[in-house]
Amino acid sequence: MNSNKKQTEKEIQEKIKKVDGAMAQEGMPLTKEIKQKLYNCIIGKSTTEIERNKVLEKYRRIYG
Repeated sequence: MNSNKKQTEKEIQEKIKKVDGAMAQEGMPLTKEIKQKLYNCIIGKSTTEIERNKVLEKYRRIYG
C-alpha cells in the first residue's frame, strides 16, 4: 500500500500549509489551484511529473 494513503486529511493539509507558509515568506503564496495540485499529488491522484508537464505544455502553447 502507498504510504501516502496512510496520511490523515489533517496531516495532508498541514503539509500544504507548511509549503504555503514557506512560499509566502518569499512573496509567492500558493493559489487555490496550486494547493489543489499539491493535494492531488500527495493523495496519489496525480504526480509531480504529470503536473510539471501540464505547466510546461501550457506555456509552450502561449509562448511557442
